[in-house]
Amino acid sequence: MSYIVDLLLVVISLFFLFLPITDRRTVVMKLCMIGAMAALFALSVTNVHGPELFAHLPQAVVISSN
Repeated sequence: MSYIVDLLLVVISLFFLFLPITDRRTVVMKLCMIGAMAALFALSVTNVHGPELFAHLPQAVVISSN
């Protein structure tokens, strides 16, 4: 699942990378979006996935009345 998110972030960042610069507003939008996409990509790459994410939570206890 994270590969799909990463691929989507790369495609969006490439779109804003090749967006033509026509005025100051486009430059600001382009810089903000590339910065946001880079931050999301870095977060998704460094995010912990799997059972290590919930290692600090207590285990469930099943009480049975046999």
